Amino acid sequence: MKRINILPENNLQKFMFIFLPFACGYFLSYLYRSTNAILAPYLSNDLNLNAEQLGLITSAYFLTFGLFQLPLGVLLDRFGARRVQSVLFLVAATGATLFSLGNNVLSLVIARGLIGLGVSGALMGAFKAFAVWFPKERLPLLIGLFMSAGGMGAIVASTPLEMAMKITDWRGAYLFLGVITIFIGILIFFIVPEKKETANDEETLPILKVLKEIYTSYVFWRIGPLSGIAGGTSMAILGLWAGPWLADIGKFNKSEIANILFVSTIMMTIGTTSLGIITDYLRKFNISPVGVMGGALLVFIVPFTIITFGLMPKAIWPWVILSITSLAATLAYAGLSQHFPNSYAGRASTAINLICFLMAFMAQYAIGFIMQIIEPGKQSGYSIKAYQAGFGLFLGLIIICYVIFVVMSLTEIKNKKKTKGNDV
Repeated sequence: MKRINILPENNLQKFMFIFLPFACGYFLSYLYRSTNAILAPYLSNDLNLNAEQLGLITSAYFLTFGLFQLPLGVLLDRFGARRVQSVLFLVAATGATLFSLGNNVLSLVIARGLIGLGVSGALMGAFKAFAVWFPKERLPLLIGLFMSAGGMGAIVASTPLEMAMKITDWRGAYLFLGVITIFIGILIFFIVPEKKETANDEETLPILKVLKEIYTSYVFWRIGPLSGIAGGTSMAILGLWAGPWLADIGKFNKSEIANILFVSTIMMTIGTTSLGIITDYLRKFNISPVGVMGGALLVFIVPFTIITFGLMPKAIWPWVILSITSLAATLAYAGLSQHFPNSYAGRASTAINLICFLMAFMAQYAIGFIMQIIEPGKQSGYSIKAYQAGFGLFLGLIIICYVIFVVMSLTEIKNKKKTKGNDV
């Protein structure tokens, strides 16, 4: 079957043929990422898994996702988002099928790893396509709207997924996801247009030189660690440990947990879309996406602290606020990409994504590992002390990174004022 490359001539066509296909892919990516917050007790009961094993299985998604970010950026800049994403989705479908057939920790780790590898370009591929087809100043708005598709995936991974468990089991759910993933991959391949980028000097630079320029830049070290660690930690918790915490500390049942996560993810979707609109509006007042990110992540620290120390175990609002602000770290993608040419777009975005997903892997596994050390032999019913130890480590890292972010931001503002004064 021969594909027809129709170049979109207006915003509606761009939305239909570029935005929507990639949004469907990101929906699946986030659905895969979030499933185990609901499926954790089913996996534990069927396969006798403890917290460390459950953390390892779930976090394998983030490990392969993160490790593939550097080659992904190069592939996106060289071959384009359409071709790269289509191939990767076939890998994800293979992983989902194998997961549905898994019977031990090793087979499930390998399967989740393939899923993570397969959806590793769902977000960055879209960002690359947006950078090619849309003006840079509109990227924050597009990203905000696009992230809502991920929020929809998280919504489906809450109450709807729990309801689906009454019809099928976790194996059937993953087999169904594998089929849908193949369909979306084919859709992207045949629907998304290609656009030849204008040749320029930046495109001919050696790959290592481009990566060195990105990773040694002041702007990367100012926003990268905070965005990566905050984003990765929130993914680790909301993608797995929110469910066990609500059961062990909040004493909620399965249906109540699913409903709490359902409400939280709806608010996350609304918050993410609103964040993109707010960021686009504040651009008129010279407030950058990075500035908005800093404000939102300051709010993020508050509910995370309350959850970590179990201060309000029956309160739902900390989880809602945590969900709303959790994706603010993604504004760093727009902030970083605005400092580099379009030919760097894939590698610039994946530079932060590398930190984010490696941190998500480490946090998701380490939290379970620490909990198992605090209370060895348990498979459920962990105490607040176990969660304080696991969550607290990453809360501390986020606070440290936030202080560094503020200091470097103030230093940059001071230097700009000094430079401007010298020019005058």
